[in-house]
Amino acid sequence: MAPGSRFSPERLSLRGYLTVFIILIIVVVAGFLMTVSYLSTREELISQYENLRTYSEENVLGAVALVDTGLRMYDNTLNDRMQDAFSDYVDAYNESGGDLARIDLAALKSEIQPGFSGALDLYIINESGVIVASTVPEVLGLDFKEWPEYYQSITDLRLGTSFAADRVVRSVPSAGDSSVTGTLRKFAYMPTPDHRYLLELGLESDAFFQERAGLSYSMIAKRIQELNPNLLSVRIVDTNRVLVSDPSALNATEVTDPEIDRALSERRTFSTTDPASGTTTTYLFADLKDPASASDMSLVIELVYSGALLEEKLRSVLLLHLAIAGIAVGMGVVLAFGTSRLLTQPIKEIIEDVDTIARGDLDHPIRGMRNPEFTTLENSITIMIQRIREYSEELEREKTELQIASRIQLSFLPRVIPRIPGFGIAAISIPAKEVGGDFYDIIDIGQGKTGLVIADVSGKGVPAALFMVLSRTTVRTSLRMMGVVAAAMSDANRMICADADQGMFVTLFFGILDERTRAFTYSNAGHNPPMHFRAATGEIALMTSTGMALGVVEEEVYTQETVTLHSGDVLVFYTDGVTEALDRDDRQFGEERLQKVIREFHHLPAAGIVTKIQEEIQAFVAGTPQFDDITLMVIRVD
Repeated sequence: MAPGSRFSPERLSLRGYLTVFIILIIVVVAGFLMTVSYLSTREELISQYENLRTYSEENVLGAVALVDTGLRMYDNTLNDRMQDAFSDYVDAYNESGGDLARIDLAALKSEIQPGFSGALDLYIINESGVIVASTVPEVLGLDFKEWPEYYQSITDLRLGTSFAADRVVRSVPSAGDSSVTGTLRKFAYMPTPDHRYLLELGLESDAFFQERAGLSYSMIAKRIQELNPNLLSVRIVDTNRVLVSDPSALNATEVTDPEIDRALSERRTFSTTDPASGTTTTYLFADLKDPASASDMSLVIELVYSGALLEEKLRSVLLLHLAIAGIAVGMGVVLAFGTSRLLTQPIKEIIEDVDTIARGDLDHPIRGMRNPEFTTLENSITIMIQRIREYSEELEREKTELQIASRIQLSFLPRVIPRIPGFGIAAISIPAKEVGGDFYDIIDIGQGKTGLVIADVSGKGVPAALFMVLSRTTVRTSLRMMGVVAAAMSDANRMICADADQGMFVTLFFGILDERTRAFTYSNAGHNPPMHFRAATGEIALMTSTGMALGVVEEEVYTQETVTLHSGDVLVFYTDGVTEALDRDDRQFGEERLQKVIREFHHLPAAGIVTKIQEEIQAFVAGTPQFDDITLMVIRVD
């Protein structure tokens, strides 16, 4: 083209004319599809981020409330003994005629102490909220007006007429220290008859820290961070500004943070955002105030979220869509030069069909074309769309099914292993990639008896999970109604046979443990025989089947056996996922290896035996994918 001449579309050849327009169409279509896809994906990622944040906050509040309930139950076990101890304390005050100088607190402490495990101290608080007498010299003169809410609580107790017990809380180290970072103590109060003073008992015990290590706020913080990758940090702080989520803190750490102070003073939840760091901090207020307790056990949970992971995902999605769009445009340019003459009429139909499909109508067919090559293209596009639709539906269905089944399976396992005097119990259930139907159960029957159940439901996925629910509920009902193991097993079998689909069955072992007599009566419906390690002889006896699996024969008759357990004896219940775990050479773990682990580590607590069995299985399979659920329950006689 000569310099200065004007560009005109008419000067282009027909091939060039069609090529330019084909390229423009491809750019527009690819840009439109990529933009719609990117915006949709972006919205979904943001929604997932917010949903995960909401779930995390609801989960941590529920977990905190559950831990507090467990601690409260433990703390209240000392109330009766502390109330009885006040009779001598009040008598000593009455004998003194209200003259504190005439009360020998040291002698009184020695008289009361034998009834308690731990160090017991005595305090006397006057009308002004000041400790005026105590067996702990460091706190003499301590003024509780520095803690107005606590001062009001003890004033109400002094003016009252009845005994009151506090929770196990951190104490004030000394009169000159305003921080509540001292040792863990259980306090109880009794007003004097003349209401001039409030008598106080304080019990310090190593068991308090051990109990809080078992019911740990630090585990809540760790677990919630594992569940939400957007969480940078989690801190849990009590009303005294003490950090309770530090797993290594034998000594309390006082937190200084104006936002935490705000959450405690306003007693509400709120969030703050730091644009410079790209973080959002939520301060959850967990209202755990108990009117019956002088101390406020409420907590503030500080959750620091980072948007970096979300931004990284959005950038990756954008780059991916740009790359796909670039590839599509590049391919269009190459093809346009060679096929522009043939695309005059067919291209119009392709654009219309693709536009319809891009709007979501995957059932729209590609119209027939005369050229053999376009006919093949038409068939390929139609098959591709059909397979995409089928694969998407199948993947979504399987994903939903597995999620439902997993939630069902986990929700019906005991959340807390109960404590049985004289026995240690531990259990785990490790699901495989495909959801199965293993479950275990621990049932409080009353009168010192506990039902122990382990089972393996046939099948996988939602049907197995639902059948697991049916089996668990049926066994629980039968055991509580019948009270006799064999009769309960027969009754459960009849109900399962009546309700189960054809081909569904469950192998199940359950028994009743009497903690008073140490007798264990059991019945085995086709399940892997549990192992009974006898400490006296070192032998392992198998608790073999006493009947067929439940759900096979409706009128099956089951028998029961009874064994007497002795100190050091160990019972190991398991599903076939334990003995049938495979290594890289397809060899099974087997019963012999399981028995060897039991013999070698029978002296450990129940939880330690479970851990050792799990470690031995992991070492044996050496990274081989798990194909079946692994469920274990261990009972050890103290």
